[in-house]
Amino acid sequence: MSEHDEIKTLESMTAADVMTAAPLTCSSFSTVLEAVMIFRDVDCGAVPILEEGRPVAVLTDRDVALAVADHHELGNRPVSEIAQPGIVSVTPEDTLGRVCEVLRTQGVRRVLVVDAAGRLVGIIGWADIAPVLSDRMMGRLVTDMVVE
Repeated sequence: MSEHDEIKTLESMTAADVMTAAPLTCSSFSTVLEAVMIFRDVDCGAVPILEEGRPVAVLTDRDVALAVADHHELGNRPVSEIAQPGIVSVTPEDTLGRVCEVLRTQGVRRVLVVDAAGRLVGIIGWADIAPVLSDRMMGRLVTDMVVE
């Protein structure tokens, strides 16, 4: 793919084109074990945490791995105890270029896709973007994130 074609792809595709729609979620009161079951059953590494349909945090498999040493009986604890608060998001209409920019500048591996009312409609991870970018462009995105 030429650089011109890649730029055209970044400008013409939207977050809605590449997102995983309606991802499985947890509430703040869900247990860590419930979230881990989602990781396993859906083969994912992040579960959005919602309150009244709006994302408030994302629990990652890394959060769980790091919490194991500090929390006795981790599986029974609510996800709100170990999830990092706050979210990084885009809208379904944002271009793929914007999505890549948010990933790069925020230094995250995934972004939530929220509608105008702030409700979760999808999630985008590197694996969702990789098929539409060249190896060179994907490598540049990852390098920019690691270096910054």
